[in-house]
Amino acid sequence: MANLKKEFHLDSNNISKVFSSKEPFHSLILTIRKKYPWRLFYYLIPKFFRKKIEKEANRRNKNHIADCFNLFIDAYEKTSLSFFDLKPKKDLVGKKIIWQYWGQGIEEDVIPLMVKKCFKSIDDFKQDYTIIRLDENNISEYIDFPDFIWAKKKNKEFKHAFFADLIRLALLDVYGGIWMDATILLTGPIPDEIKNSNLFMYQRTKNASNKEFWNKFNHDYFCWDLDSKVNILNSFIVAKPKQENLHKCLDLLMNFWKTQNTIPHYFFFQIMFNELILRDRFQLLPILDDTLPHLYQIYYIQEKDLELATQNNHIHKMNHRFK
Repeated sequence: MANLKKEFHLDSNNISKVFSSKEPFHSLILTIRKKYPWRLFYYLIPKFFRKKIEKEANRRNKNHIADCFNLFIDAYEKTSLSFFDLKPKKDLVGKKIIWQYWGQGIEEDVIPLMVKKCFKSIDDFKQDYTIIRLDENNISEYIDFPDFIWAKKKNKEFKHAFFADLIRLALLDVYGGIWMDATILLTGPIPDEIKNSNLFMYQRTKNASNKEFWNKFNHDYFCWDLDSKVNILNSFIVAKPKQENLHKCLDLLMNFWKTQNTIPHYFFFQIMFNELILRDRFQLLPILDDTLPHLYQIYYIQEKDLELATQNNHIHKMNHRFK
């Protein structure tokens, strides 16, 4: 972090370069893996040892990106970045809305089978909530993004998933409600303690079961190391309108889209949010283990009794490739 601060005194002239610096060890391993003749020698190394090397490189890279975000947050708090105040376009502020987005189109003949199943489950368990499903054709009916967002969206680096990160924060900041990814499956009603939260996401907890299994399942996401940077699931979010911490996160993400041209990591949203939690010392309540919404898909893959995965949780994160 100290080296980054020496390298970057952020202002409007160099803000676009803050994420361009590379973590040396991660860059080295990436180069060796991809370029001849080095990759020939690299793949002679036993697989278990290569995995350890790559895991360490990824850990260092996440820490580096976190340092970059801290510089970015410093600049924001010193008012060197822009502040945004998106306005509602519908009379929906504070109302019971479930927001969903599928960028490729929400028509019945377009969406994947698993997304259809997920949509049907939410229709079944929405209770007194109104469901609003969005794609690129109707998002402008609810929110007006600055022109630079639509211009940046043409950049191939900024894919549907990253645009969805921006949409979820914008809609919740302006209107409040519940955000559910198109691959969220409900097997029962959403608990009141979740629905009534000021700001809720599933998060990493120390008392999670089967940590070793989850780490093997997806070591890039599931990690219980003290310096873990990816600690929240943003597929399901509950928030009140203009919730302070979420609004700050939106401002930072808008500034990211305004000033940056590359995505530094698939989980860059989670890394940014983790740094905000550490700096501002706020909690996401209630505190619920983020392995719980992933359990159903494990049982689904392994063809186990799915009812066992619904005993302690009715909110499940699926994959759109599932049938």
